[in-house]
Amino acid sequence: MQKLEIQNIINNIITQIDQNISIFSDASIEYGKMGAALLYYYGYKHFDNKEFLDKGELMIEESIQLISKISNDDEYIPKYKGDSVAQTLASFGKGLMFIQNHFDLDYDFSEYYEYLNDTLHETVKQDLARKDYDYFSGSLASGYYFLNRYIHDKDPYAQQVLNEIAASIIKNAVILNQKEVYWTSPSYNNQVYLGLSHGSAMILNFLTKIYEHGILEAEEQRFKEIVYKAVYFLMKQKRNQINGFFPYRYPNAEVNETQLSMCYGDLGILYALYNAVKRFQLQEFEDEVVQMLHESSQRKLKHSHTQDSSILYGCSGLYYMFADLYNRTSEKIYGESSQYWYDQIISYWNSDKETLAGFQFDYEDDQQIHPSAKYSFFWGIAGIGITLMQGSQKKLPFPHELLLTGI
Repeated sequence: MQKLEIQNIINNIITQIDQNISIFSDASIEYGKMGAALLYYYGYKHFDNKEFLDKGELMIEESIQLISKISNDDEYIPKYKGDSVAQTLASFGKGLMFIQNHFDLDYDFSEYYEYLNDTLHETVKQDLARKDYDYFSGSLASGYYFLNRYIHDKDPYAQQVLNEIAASIIKNAVILNQKEVYWTSPSYNNQVYLGLSHGSAMILNFLTKIYEHGILEAEEQRFKEIVYKAVYFLMKQKRNQINGFFPYRYPNAEVNETQLSMCYGDLGILYALYNAVKRFQLQEFEDEVVQMLHESSQRKLKHSHTQDSSILYGCSGLYYMFADLYNRTSEKIYGESSQYWYDQIISYWNSDKETLAGFQFDYEDDQQIHPSAKYSFFWGIAGIGITLMQGSQKKLPFPHELLLTGI
């Protein structure tokens, strides 16, 4: 992409967000006002324009008002199956932390963190009681907020809650056999998912980060044993299908191609597996995991696999995942893949399309999808705009702590 073309697209995205800002009705990053706030803060740094800082601060103020309304009215209306009040509150908190710690501004949101700590701890207790560890509907919605709190501030309260979550995960692993464990998804009919958004890879990724950052207070041997068995379970699901090494769910005897995105498909599973086998030195799996990652990194754009330019389902998310892998390994293959997917962002852009800054989404006319989605951070053009800025100006903060991958 030419630099001028990128700047024009970014400007158009910001204009579209300005014109449709009222469509954001909650305080989350994923599809709410905090996602718009992030776009403006990136714009402030990218363009060195204080006008964007003022807009970002306004979005924070409006998000705080929405959080207060949830607290005062004790009412929450989910947009999608699996949404939870904890996810909205935690997302708001993660957004505050990210802005406070990455944009060189003199902010102190401590009073909000104290409120969120107490409130989210209560939701964690409820989630753990029903053995729900989902990123959106369960305890990991809050878990990643507490993970960021601990890493940024070494907050002992956050460490306590994280250990409660980890202990419950270890205790409630479903034993398939002597070598394999998995977890069910109560909010999704107790199905057994494998991926980074709802399944075993999601839990494995979280446990690895708990261990990686020195948070664990539990008995280490049992913890490592469960991690090993979770890795073994995922590896046993591998099929001989290069464009779909892993199914979405267990059991699944069908062998077919799967998505290539952050949310679903091989890459999220392989990301979690790679970090686990490296961190826990599970050398018996390492060569095979690395080989699958290398093969996945060679996959090219196909609409049926990567459906748009967004973070959750599209090219932007793949850019971030391969950039994360490159930052961890310094392997050239991941750096090249990251750049490839950054360059593919405009594959779903049409200069003649006046709406959505020219970007196309399969779901944009779907009445069952909330209208904020196509403008949002996770699903829509706000996230694409942030990615275009970050990828063209690498000194801008990498938003991994706001993504499914975590900090």
